[in-house]
Amino acid sequence: MHTALDIARSSATAGATILDSMRENMGDVRSKDSATDFVTEADVASGLAIVREILRLDPNARVLVEEPEVCEQLSLEPGALDDHEVWVIDPLDGTTSFLHGFPCFSVSVALVRDGQAIAGAVYNVALGELFSAARGLGAFKDGRPIRCSTASSVRDALLVTGFPYDRGAPLDRQLAVLAAFLRTPVHGIRRDGSAANDCCHVAMGRADGFWEYTLKPWDMAAGAVICAEAGAIVTAADGAPWSASSTSICVANPAVHRDMLAVIDSAD
Repeated sequence: MHTALDIARSSATAGATILDSMRENMGDVRSKDSATDFVTEADVASGLAIVREILRLDPNARVLVEEPEVCEQLSLEPGALDDHEVWVIDPLDGTTSFLHGFPCFSVSVALVRDGQAIAGAVYNVALGELFSAARGLGAFKDGRPIRCSTASSVRDALLVTGFPYDRGAPLDRQLAVLAAFLRTPVHGIRRDGSAANDCCHVAMGRADGFWEYTLKPWDMAAGAVICAEAGAIVTAADGAPWSASSTSICVANPAVHRDMLAVIDSAD
């Protein structure tokens, strides 16, 4: 019997293999919901590879994919977050970066049970890194255990964040929080355009904390379980418990997370 961790790793690798092969020839590109939200043939091809691999290993699996064309092409009824178990998939997190050849994009696959991510994998395609975790089993990079950083405060932290691709999204709160962090003497703030990658940067200690608003479940689910199993605290950006239906996230080791929530709370 294949475990959820096995399936997450294998399916994420299948999607990453497709993306890597299409980096020089990504096919047709079109906009989705806004002028800055794109879908490419690579998104769909990666999604098909991921779902086929999941179904090969678990024929009864339910899947929820960012790109609806994937389920349509496979004649599948899409899963939903309120299913008891559903695989939540982003076949290409960082499509705009992929389009421009900017090496910050990933594949994200997570098993969500009753609203909580219990296993997941994120494949950082440009760096060839496979991050994975399952509840109670720990977090891994290329099969080796990882832990989040031991930074003692936000003043010692390198932080990562992201911005919404929907230009119509309300920005007042997000800009106020960003300004509050910019006024805080942290080591620096980075933005690379893949929430899944950002979570993994925190999980392995490459970065010390990550926050972002206006996210979808497939942006966060795999990264959330990887961070939690690496010893990080995972909440919504307001400190509320995180679930797959949350629209924001804040992850860091306990000390930095406490400080980050204080900065967020101080924002005008």
